[in-house]
Amino acid sequence: MMCVKQRGVFFSFLLLMLVGCTTGQLEYVTPEGTTKVACNTEYTWQPSVDKYAVEYILSYCAEKAAKQGYIVKNISLLSIDRSFPKAPKGCLWTHELAKQLHVTGSLTDKQYGYIIAALDLGHITGKSECREPLIKSNID
Repeated sequence: MMCVKQRGVFFSFLLLMLVGCTTGQLEYVTPEGTTKVACNTEYTWQPSVDKYAVEYILSYCAEKAAKQGYIVKNISLLSIDRSFPKAPKGCLWTHELAKQLHVTGSLTDKQYGYIIAALDLGHITGKSECREPLIKSNID
């Protein structure tokens, strides 16, 4: 009886982990014909946004792999437009600014996910002139 209860708890925990986790990896083929895997990525925050962060990273990795002469297995990754809106005047994207604008509906899930991934990859750097929060609220 105890074993059945523990198994149910284990499967419930596993299901919760799978629901809250978005993962991806890039498969490519070397000129010698060997299939390899790279760019294992995982986001575990908000699935509707995480899928776009994973997409951005895998698309970026696919582009790099193709430029190095590898054959990317999922060629759709090579045609993804990874652009996102510019930050408000005088500001650079930060996790906090993107979150503020996403919460108010000023950024779509896709735009937000792409910005988060770009920040995580270090694609957005520099000094921001933005001093005050654009939106005064109790966002934590």
